[in-house]
Amino acid sequence: HLLRIFREDIKSGKSSAHEKVELSYARTFSKAGYTNYLALDGTTGTSQAWFLESYDSYESLEKAMHMAEAEPLKTTLSQLDAQDGELRTGERNMIATYQKDMSYLPVPSSLVKARFVNINMVRVRPGHAADFAEMRKLVNAAFEKSESKQRRVVYSVSSGMPAGTYLIIAAVDSLKAMDPPAGAMSMAEAFGADNMAKYNKLQADTIISSEFTLFAVNPKMSNP
Repeated sequence: HLLRIFREDIKSGKSSAHEKVELSYARTFSKAGYTNYLALDGTTGTSQAWFLESYDSYESLEKAMHMAEAEPLKTTLSQLDAQDGELRTGERNMIATYQKDMSYLPVPSSLVKARFVNINMVRVRPGHAADFAEMRKLVNAAFEKSESKQRRVVYSVSSGMPAGTYLIIAAVDSLKAMDPPAGAMSMAEAFGADNMAKYNKLQADTIISSEFTLFAVNPKMSNP
């Protein structure tokens, strides 16, 4: 299972204009029968929008790329790209691979009801992939012990970012879902003293950086 991700950095004050152009993209792609995608607007961090396309193989990804490069879609997209480019300060494209063993409740969930998506982008030191996997094992055991119902889906970025980049994605239907239930066990209690110390040591030795960004799903800019 693959994700192709388009990240766009939006000029300050240009979000509304950007949304109008992306509406045209969505209509064009929908009419052409292009792959479905989900659009996310950053609500924290810098002004940015992410577009997530899901594929079951590199072959299906290649077919979508060929479709976008063929006429009549190519000409229409070139015109929209010129408009959209005036509203961006930069962009980055990524391909990421689903990591079932690192995920919690490890089935990529349907995002039909999702309204918010929290993405943690983690950079791991070279040679420490096994340590990061051990960290996920420890934290997932704590989630299970605390009976957390919030799915965390992990992807490793295989192209478009420095090696050792991971995305931990949690989608919710409301921000209220991010509040711990009344009387819920704390993560410290769920870890236990020994595993917490082990986790903290691994984190110090393994992680270069970790950045959380909260996104709101934008159905207008999506091709659902």
